[in-house]
Amino acid sequence: MCAGALLLLLAALPLLTGGRDAGPAFAPQQQTAVLARAGASAALRCRVLRLAGRAVSWVRSSDLQILTHAGDVFTADARVSCAEAPGEARDGSDEAGEAHEAREAHEAHGASTVHTLRIERLRAADAGRYECQINTEPKMSLFFNLTVVESSLPLVSVRALGAGARGAVRAAGGAARLACEARYEAPADALAALPPLRVRWSRAGAPLDAGGARGGVSLDTERWPARVVSRLTLTQLTRADAGRYTCGAAGAGGERAAATLLLHLDDDADGELGMQRDQAEARVSAARRVRCAWMLTLTPLTLFLTRLTRLPALT
Repeated sequence: MCAGALLLLLAALPLLTGGRDAGPAFAPQQQTAVLARAGASAALRCRVLRLAGRAVSWVRSSDLQILTHAGDVFTADARVSCAEAPGEARDGSDEAGEAHEAREAHEAHGASTVHTLRIERLRAADAGRYECQINTEPKMSLFFNLTVVESSLPLVSVRALGAGARGAVRAAGGAARLACEARYEAPADALAALPPLRVRWSRAGAPLDAGGARGGVSLDTERWPARVVSRLTLTQLTRADAGRYTCGAAGAGGERAAATLLLHLDDDADGELGMQRDQAEARVSAARRVRCAWMLTLTPLTLFLTRLTRLPALT
């Protein structure tokens, strides 16, 4: 009886611990479509969870050539290299949003590592499918598609939405919403190979996201092929929130585009300022009424005295 209960407990232990003792797995929501220009370089990044004692290989699907294994290069092509880094420090990435996603994955699934296959001086023949492979039994694979184009990479444009002259946005009532649109300037046949656009909001170089220290921040995103609209909502506004906000996006080749929005707060956005304005207006109005009353009182008296001085003197 006790032995059976112990076996059941051991079987349920991975569920009770949140799956931390499970084997290797590929992290969700990875960018597996990579677009690069001929002559440039391309980096394929494969994020693996709980690798432990296992090893990762990169295999070229066209000829099943093993390019790298466990951090070593197995091809004579000097253009090929590989790297391994902790999942919290995305190799070659400077986007705070990606680092935040990596930290969330680390907390939810355990330790992760990023295995990068890099190909320099790209040729058209390098295009095709590449396999990120974990040496489990049976083997686990995640496939990446590399597209190499001879022409220039599509450009990214960013513009502010709902803003007035010079990107100005006015807010009152304790909340403000800023919006921007990012899009690829690309022909329809190239859209499938383009990585999804990622919009990042910042102020004075510091990223803004729902998990930040400020609080009262929410983000809403709508996506279409080659286009994304992002809305940043700020609540609990104070006068310190007035100023410039930047909406930025990165293109397929890493080039960045951005739009700047200038947030103006109405006087009553900060309740104390609005109260002071009302009190000042009340004082001015009261002073005007007093001055008018004195003028109405003095005017008849002035006329009487003027007429009195014009009467002939009594003899």
